[in-house]
Amino acid sequence: MTAVIRLRPGGAGPVLEEESVGPPGPGEVRLRQTAIGLDRCGLDVSGDGADFVPGLAAAGEAEAVGADVGGIRPGDRLAYADLPGAWRELRNVPAGRLVPVPDDIDDATAAAILRGGLAVHYLLRRLRRVQPGETLLAVGAAGGVGRLLCQWAAAVGAEAIGVVGSEEKGGIARANGCSHTVVRGGGGLAAQVRALTGGRGAAVAYDALGGETFARCLDCLAPMGMAVGFGRVAGPPAPLPLERLEARSLVVARPTLAAWIADDSDLRAASEELFELVGAGKLKPGPVRTFPLAGAGEAVRSLLDRRNAEYLALTA
Repeated sequence: MTAVIRLRPGGAGPVLEEESVGPPGPGEVRLRQTAIGLDRCGLDVSGDGADFVPGLAAAGEAEAVGADVGGIRPGDRLAYADLPGAWRELRNVPAGRLVPVPDDIDDATAAAILRGGLAVHYLLRRLRRVQPGETLLAVGAAGGVGRLLCQWAAAVGAEAIGVVGSEEKGGIARANGCSHTVVRGGGGLAAQVRALTGGRGAAVAYDALGGETFARCLDCLAPMGMAVGFGRVAGPPAPLPLERLEARSLVVARPTLAAWIADDSDLRAASEELFELVGAGKLKPGPVRTFPLAGAGEAVRSLLDRRNAEYLALTA
């Protein structure tokens, strides 16, 4: 019997229970999880209102390997992202969804940043490959994904303008690669961005918030620019008339991480590039704040605290 955390919609909070985990089936690896990443998406309530196991990413050690699995042996350090049900000590995982964790990266860091780092990889390197010297706009620049996005942009020679919710968060964004920051709601966003770009606007805007913000990003773009909405903290984007794009030949995208890592080889290539940059010090997530599984309630409160600027993980 091993530990598992369940959330009960409308209940008092996370509940620690026990479950039995059998041997891995064909194509599976039984992973002894030592660290579990925490992000808001992992707390999404199940659609049918039933109890569910939250979490989307974890790291640990291969304990057993099922039939038809090549290249993985017991004792290997591995991680996964975007697989629901991560808040548990032990689980069987499809081997193709596991990526190796380098020796110079600890499990808590791997679990805490893998999902966000994979998102940044497809945003900057695949959906639209940002070039040295380009200016991008990052809405939510002080958040977990935003910090990695701005650091990665700086690593490839691009300049990031961060949109943040307060002056305090502006300092966090600037410490993580932003050349300039703009406080959301503090004046005309487009006017401030154009003032910082010599009147031209940003080549690409990344919006982690959603809601009304995405439409405002369009006014911040240079001709032939791209607006990418990949988050919905503030709700889904408002309906957008396509005619708004025509005058300056703008492009919009509403991608999902799942689509960009659906292929196992794409997942592995992206994780390798992410971990390589972390190992080289070009991406610096900083210390990860950890909580034991039994402290999941405190972990959830920290996760939902908008003042929190740390990467978080549960340890099993």
